Amino acid sequence: MNRSALLAALILAAPATAQDVQSWNTMLFQGPIDGKLLLWAEGQPRLTNDLDRVGQIIGRVALGVRTKNDIDFHAGYHFQHNNPAPGVTSDEHRFWQQVMGPVLRRQNGFILVTRWRLEQRTFVGADDTGWRLRMLWRGHQGLKGPGTAGPLVWAETFVAFNDTDWGARDGLDQQRLFVGWLQPVAKRMNFEAGYMVQHINRPGPNANNHVLNLTLNRRLG
Repeated sequence: MNRSALLAALILAAPATAQDVQSWNTMLFQGPIDGKLLLWAEGQPRLTNDLDRVGQIIGRVALGVRTKNDIDFHAGYHFQHNNPAPGVTSDEHRFWQQVMGPVLRRQNGFILVTRWRLEQRTFVGADDTGWRLRMLWRGHQGLKGPGTAGPLVWAETFVAFNDTDWGARDGLDQQRLFVGWLQPVAKRMNFEAGYMVQHINRPGPNANNHVLNLTLNRRLG
């Protein structure tokens, strides 16, 4: 097997079936640290293979700025260690840029936010850089007004712009849909929990992962 084929096998390795139960557990710090200067710092271990192993570990960090209309711009770095099966590992490095901001705010507590993220993906031992766009729409209804507890839904679409020697394919890459609850737990800290389905478009059978998605979000300002 040549190097490119081996890398593709490592990255695309998955359970024998196209269904997997997972748990994604995120700690996120985000917000202003000095005037309009923003920080984004995130850590995320993912339990995969029906919660049997730590299949992915992700670290993501960025700096950004906030405009007068509460539009945030970030640019940063992402590291990801993949361990989908015993003896099967790969390491990914990404640079990424994003714009995020509110689309709609209501006095009754409803807010709709969008986030568009561009990624440049590379894998250790491979030559190509994969370009991918992620488009997220997120709606939250605070039941007692803005910033209060209530239902949370979001959808994120991933589109790849090119084929790579490590297995990426041009076109729709994946789709994520989430339904859950947002609960304030402290000043400037929310806990989000719910169910996410992740549909992955890949060679052979497409994957559908069923994910318990847990996020502790600490706002810095």
